[in-house]
Amino acid sequence: MVDSPRILLIGPYDPHCGEYTFLAPPLGVWRLAGVLEAAGAEVKVFDPNCCGGLPVARALERELLGGAWDIIGSSTTGMTLRFDLELAHVARRMQPHALLVAGGMEATFRPELMFGLGPFDCVVLGEGERPLLELVARLRAGAPLKGVTGTAERGADGQCLTMRQQALTRTELRDAIFHTPYERMPYAAYWERLEKACRVGALPSKAAREASLAEIRSVRLITLNYCPMGCTFCSSTNFLHEAQGSVASIARLDAEECVQMIQRIVGAHPGVRTIIFQDDIFVFTKDKRVLPLCEAIVAAKASGALPKALQFISTNRVDAMSPERLHAMRRAGFRVLGFGIENFSRNVLAEFNKAQIHSHIQPTLTDALALGITPFLDIILSSPRATLADVATTLREAYRWLRQGCEVGMYPYVIPFSGAAMAVDPALREFTVSERRQVAGTDVAWDQPAKILPLDPAVREAILRIEGEFEASLLELQSRAAHLPSRVRSLIWILCSLPIMAEHGLAVANEQDLKRELARRLPQPEAAAGAAVAAGAAVAAGAAVAAGAAVAAGAAIAAGAAIAATA
Repeated sequence: MVDSPRILLIGPYDPHCGEYTFLAPPLGVWRLAGVLEAAGAEVKVFDPNCCGGLPVARALERELLGGAWDIIGSSTTGMTLRFDLELAHVARRMQPHALLVAGGMEATFRPELMFGLGPFDCVVLGEGERPLLELVARLRAGAPLKGVTGTAERGADGQCLTMRQQALTRTELRDAIFHTPYERMPYAAYWERLEKACRVGALPSKAAREASLAEIRSVRLITLNYCPMGCTFCSSTNFLHEAQGSVASIARLDAEECVQMIQRIVGAHPGVRTIIFQDDIFVFTKDKRVLPLCEAIVAAKASGALPKALQFISTNRVDAMSPERLHAMRRAGFRVLGFGIENFSRNVLAEFNKAQIHSHIQPTLTDALALGITPFLDIILSSPRATLADVATTLREAYRWLRQGCEVGMYPYVIPFSGAAMAVDPALREFTVSERRQVAGTDVAWDQPAKILPLDPAVREAILRIEGEFEASLLELQSRAAHLPSRVRSLIWILCSLPIMAEHGLAVANEQDLKRELARRLPQPEAAAGAAVAAGAAVAAGAAVAAGAAVAAGAAIAAGAAIAATA
């Protein structure tokens, strides 16, 4: 029996500083910590991406030496799995008697893999609140920790036994979000790190500095449990379905509750400039919340309950926007609206189960730009069944919209995230490329699906060549220039594609215009201005880019790996 169980929650570990995760506190883990603390447990969050300069494994060992832990929860994603497993093995070595629990997207879709690769006692399926609260109750009662609803465990015969759970109700979701301890989340440390990476202090004007700070000093808020749209490359749609064994109901905060959370966040972090609604989809086609929410935000700013300069970012369906909604969002302070366009080819959009958005792209982006809203477009250059003409169309349109003022993040191909329809399509198995993964400090290794390449040999060769050119060049650019934002990386993707697409008789953009556009957009802090110009010249001369993983993972994660509220 344990009166006040001690629980350590470990966030996903991204040693590449935001390449595979958002460079921000792990929101789902912190939400779970707040729920458990409200139930009387002693909870600590270990954020491996914010260790104050200490080696991560060393920092975790120090945390584990601070006393005995009853439960250690490890959050996992497909992109960070080998790093998450490294920390799980450290935890098992240091705390052999703790109950070691895996949670998150990858754990829900592949619990048997967790048992095969990690030292876990059980796996949480879907949202972590109910299962961990049940484990806390059993620890207090001295009851067995086996057979908890919402978990998977190994049976006596070694087989994986799953005990499915229903998704949180709207009331349960609201209460969990309200328990998120924003006051304790180390956003200030992340902001300082980002400001250094972007060299904010070296920006040449107050306006540029303020614009950069508005992007950096942001706090994330989730108000929705999942996106129901069923894109074939996306795993988030199926996350709660998998845990429940059936179709889960949608739940989200109402307008008044959203404003309450925004006020809490501003109170906890007065330096915040932007609230990012991290919902996979913020505005639905038949949406009754967005207009009342915008009106409530405007009223709160007028009354002084919210700062007048507070801005917002959200991800939305492009076919859910109307002039009325866009105008209301702009008036409320929405400055960037993310749109999962994914591709500009109608054929590819149909393959992604998104054909219905095609006719809405032009009018929505045009209206948003006219209102002073910046659309952020997530783009996947190819699909398994894409043609070279499809790729050329997407490159051309991405460049056109980028020049008109859109931000664009690009990735060359589909990532086979666990749980996505494309990841389990037998027709694509032959074209799915795996990469060997090794867990540091152990002999654990496995082959993890990493990319789904186009079926057409010519498209496949072109995409891989473009990726190779991109990766070769970005290494040089990153060594010479400051932080390279998505708009610059996207221009480099397009520049790298020009000669390769031209070999197939497909024009994408005027090379000289593109080089001038790239040179104009390259960040040039005072200390690095000369280097940046030199880097621009190098790119203009044909040395193109690398670090596809950063934008790549960013676009893919935004499109395919939901920020679910699980440990």
